[in-house]
Amino acid sequence: MSGIGDGALDKYWAALKETYSQVYSEVAADHMVFPRNASELKNHSCFGIINDSYDETISIWLEVEDDRVVNAAFTCDDCITCTACASVVTELARNKTLQEAKAITPKNVIDELQGLPEEDHHCADLAVDTLRAAIDDYQSS
Repeated sequence: MSGIGDGALDKYWAALKETYSQVYSEVAADHMVFPRNASELKNHSCFGIINDSYDETISIWLEVEDDRVVNAAFTCDDCITCTACASVVTELARNKTLQEAKAITPKNVIDELQGLPEEDHHCADLAVDTLRAAIDDYQSS
């Protein structure tokens, strides 16, 4: 019987990633199973949240110092593609000026994920729009 301590959880995550890799790139599957920066950022400078027409929601927190993103984090609903896109967009935004971060495009996110099915492109749009909303929140304060 498998249980805690014998690698069962590692086997679960590996199997889940393998399943996602049948539809998505290895990179996208990795961000889906092991998202980067998936948490609320307590010491944030700004925050953005958007719920799109697909009823998917992403929230992004940014810590900004000297007009540069020094930390970024996100939460989202249960959409695995939104998770991957938000994971990537927070990684892309880190260590960029606000102007550089605001210039990140959905295509940048899709390219970083080594492609997405056409029906999932709205998830990249949502991630980028949420990043921009967070930057707008900072710039309007």
